[in-house]
Amino acid sequence: MKAKLLFLFLFTTALAACKKDKYQTKPSLELKEVKVGGIQDAAGTVGSTIEFEITVTDKEGDVEDSIFIDKVDATGKCAGNNLLRDIYKIPDYPNNANQKVTFKVRYATINVLGYGFLGGASCPPRKDTSFFRIVVSDKAGNKSDTLTTGAVALPF
Repeated sequence: MKAKLLFLFLFTTALAACKKDKYQTKPSLELKEVKVGGIQDAAGTVGSTIEFEITVTDKEGDVEDSIFIDKVDATGKCAGNNLLRDIYKIPDYPNNANQKVTFKVRYATINVLGYGFLGGASCPPRKDTSFFRIVVSDKAGNKSDTLTTGAVALPF
C-alpha cells in the first residue's frame, strides 16, 4: 500500500513539474471574434464595419505599449487595399503578473466616431476582401508573434 501511495505521489509531482506556464515574457495573441456589419452616419452615408476581439496574455502584465494592424488585400488584385498600417497606443490599465487582457479594435469604411477609418482604394465592382495582421508590443519592447486573420469580405 505504501508503495502505491509513493508511486502516486511521485507521478503527481512529475506531472506538476512538467506543466508549462502558459504566460510568457513575449505577449501571446488569440483572435476571439471578428464581427463584420454595416453602419450609417448622420448624413445617411452607408459603410462597413469590422470589429476584432483579441485576447493578449503576458507574464509581466505590461502590455501597455502599442498594437500594430495591417490590412492586406486577400486577392492581390487591389494594391490600394494595402494602405492601412495603423499603430495605436494601448491605454494604461492596472496590471499584474500573468495577465490576460481583451482588446476590441473597431474600424469603419466611413468616418464615424469611435471607429478607426478603414481607408484604401475601392476595387469596383467586387467587394473589398482583405486579411489583417496584428502585433502587440509591451513596455519592455517584447513583440508578439503576428496574428493573421482569415479573409474578410466587407459588404459595402
